[in-house]
Amino acid sequence: MPTPRTRKTASADTEEKTPTDTDTIEPAESTEDKAADADTETKTPEAVETTAPDVAPLEPPAEPEPLPEPPFLTTAQQLLPATIGDRVVDEATGEPPADPDSVFVPVPPHGTTFRCTARLIEHVGMGAYNTPATRLLMPVGAQLTRQQMEKVVARLHAQLATTE
Repeated sequence: MPTPRTRKTASADTEEKTPTDTDTIEPAESTEDKAADADTETKTPEAVETTAPDVAPLEPPAEPEPLPEPPFLTTAQQLLPATIGDRVVDEATGEPPADPDSVFVPVPPHGTTFRCTARLIEHVGMGAYNTPATRLLMPVGAQLTRQQMEKVVARLHAQLATTE
């Protein structure tokens, strides 16, 4: 019959430490210390409940920053369509301006830049079926060159001539 295998034990060059050695033996931890350590290890941030305050804070919430102003529309492609619509009216009244020359004022007293004083919209037919639509032609405060201003004023004069 074969002999059973045995495990090798610690080699002879390692010695067991005894209490008589110069090393000090640490006292065994009490069961209370172990229980306290276990409690701190098991507590996680999710287990701790947060409560809302019973009263509102004294300071009002911070106001959001205001949105920056959009840049002025200055180029002809941004302001004027290729063709001005069939009927141009002031949005506030719904009628064409009575005095087209007063719609634009020069920015410096004798400058070449003009500012629109009324919000002008145009009624046009769009698409294959000429679907009626309203679109913004000129916002209040839009700055135009002399040529752009003259184009809009000429259209307003032509419109007034056909309605009279």
